[in-house]
Amino acid sequence: MNKKDLYLKLFQENKRLVETLKRNNVTNFRLISLGNSIGSGYSLRRTTKPLLIRNESLKPIFKKGEINLELFHFARAQNNNDECIFEWLATNIKESEIQKLNQLDYGKGPIGKTVHGLSKEQMEMYYSSKEPRGLQELIFDVDPNMANIVIYNGCTGSFLDNVTRQGSIFHKLTYGIKRDTRSLEATLKWIQINNRNKGANTQVYLCGVPDFLGLKISEFINQKLRKIAKQYANVVYVEPVKSKFFYKSLEEKNSFLLKADLHYDEKEYEKFNLHIIEKINANYSKTNAMIKFDRLFYMLNRDFEKHASAITCEKSYIQSLLEKFTEQLCIQVDYTKKKELYIQLKQYLMNRFPYDFYYLGKKELKKSLKKIYH
Repeated sequence: MNKKDLYLKLFQENKRLVETLKRNNVTNFRLISLGNSIGSGYSLRRTTKPLLIRNESLKPIFKKGEINLELFHFARAQNNNDECIFEWLATNIKESEIQKLNQLDYGKGPIGKTVHGLSKEQMEMYYSSKEPRGLQELIFDVDPNMANIVIYNGCTGSFLDNVTRQGSIFHKLTYGIKRDTRSLEATLKWIQINNRNKGANTQVYLCGVPDFLGLKISEFINQKLRKIAKQYANVVYVEPVKSKFFYKSLEEKNSFLLKADLHYDEKEYEKFNLHIIEKINANYSKTNAMIKFDRLFYMLNRDFEKHASAITCEKSYIQSLLEKFTEQLCIQVDYTKKKELYIQLKQYLMNRFPYDFYYLGKKELKKSLKKIYH
């Protein structure tokens, strides 16, 4: 796909996103880029620019579509392992603080990294913020008319820190990946707990690590991320982009010398944005239903637990109640997505049944899900 066709494709997907959100009665759309250097839009050889701002047609399309758009950037090019990301959430770090750290990352000081195509003026424009709310407040926000979406890029920080920062020889291989996935899951659990107990509807789009040269070298990480995504009602996995891995430096246009870079170039970042928007379009209403089913059934299970002795002989009551709620929650789900919802929700609920939904009854739960088609 050439550059022009890619721009047009992303343009059309952005327009589709406005239509998707309007069908779901959304008036405010919040995108939060959270995580590592990919989320920050960093490139060692090419232009550095925040990930979401690289989607250039997003703002004008949403303005024309009369949906309020909010973009937030909580991502760094270094010191970004997933325990750091969890700490940002736990401490409710402000975007302004993250952007100050980005300016250090991309500055000329002792910790500054090599950057290209990022002037002082652009750095001030891209990596500065006066937002008074912290990360926790933004992610945990409860607004029935808002689509609150986190774009999460992670699970590379600890591995790279071990390799580049004199880590233990025993930690060079899979230790860093395991360390990061533990912290990733801590973050995902906290977001789902807030969705369940506070009424938020935050969705997380968990992005795969770049596919270097199309050789599936990063598949050992991405396979873990796919499995993790399936364990949560509000998480969707986003396939990465195949990257060239070797690039000409921005200032060396006439050179034939190619240098390695773990990050995307300009076109690959744009294609990555396309993957993200396509995934939201394909999954938003279904994931919104998943969140609501999870919250309702979790709350019902908790209530039934408190009155277990009174309901043991009232399976028919539980059955009718579950069926009634199932029909109500499916009203806004696209008809074409109902089969996907049924398969995904059934698998999710059965996997979690012994821990979160036991008092609803397995037979009753399975039977009620058939009402998704009615």
